[in-house]
Amino acid sequence: MRNHRVFKFRAGNANDLDALFDSYVWFAGLSALNDPYEGFAALSNENIDDDFREKYLAAVYSKEPKKEINPEKEASKVRQECQGDSFSEYVDTKTAELINSYYEEHKNDFKIFSLSLAKDQHEFPAPLNNMLMWSHYANGFKGFCIEFDFEKLKESIETNMECELGTSQVAYATDGKLPVVNMKTFMQSTIDDSKDSSFEIIDAFTKKEQSWFYENEVRFISTTAGKHEYSSDAINAIYVSENAPNWLKQSIMTFAVANSNLKLFLIKLHRSEYKFGFERINA
Repeated sequence: MRNHRVFKFRAGNANDLDALFDSYVWFAGLSALNDPYEGFAALSNENIDDDFREKYLAAVYSKEPKKEINPEKEASKVRQECQGDSFSEYVDTKTAELINSYYEEHKNDFKIFSLSLAKDQHEFPAPLNNMLMWSHYANGFKGFCIEFDFEKLKESIETNMECELGTSQVAYATDGKLPVVNMKTFMQSTIDDSKDSSFEIIDAFTKKEQSWFYENEVRFISTTAGKHEYSSDAINAIYVSENAPNWLKQSIMTFAVANSNLKLFLIKLHRSEYKFGFERINA
């Protein structure tokens, strides 16, 4: 995702200014985010027959620290002892418990920093020109917005923090359905010792309902919460609302003077149309 512009809207409080002047961003867990369905997924046990369940059960037994046990014979024995649908119910119930635990581990390990990706090559593209973004994330059009170079930001965080970040663009569900975690994928991953089920869970964490589409969200993914420092040259520009208090405008002007390579804009309300005007400011 080289040469991509990404935007972070800020309310303009003390924490936001501290992060700006000290060049850091904050990674948070899913439970701290504002979407009530963040981290939700539906579990499906479709397309699994009892032969596959028996094979999976043998794989589970083979990984247990027991001696003098034949995994295949043990799985076959359990199947024979179960009558009718009770074998599938037994295996699926136990597997669902394992998946839920596995899923919670991923949720606890998954820390993100969210940005909005430019939708086109326009000088002032959506979501920068989106009124909802300024209303919801910039203190009702009284805050500011930072434009970053996506790749510079990622590379500088990885260098400063000695870590490797994952990235993912959020997909928006148009059918109203939650993302699905498949029991069969988990079973196959157990048999193969693969990470396919882990990847499927992480993919579920980057899906949201269609009403969030206006954000055009892209996520940096870390295993560590809290401050992640970056290099200030990752900032392309700062956009300040004309309704921002004077002390906030002055603080950002001070920052712009100390970082002469970035561009500074005042965002103004149009007087006859529902749109923004962008006025370049010389710091």
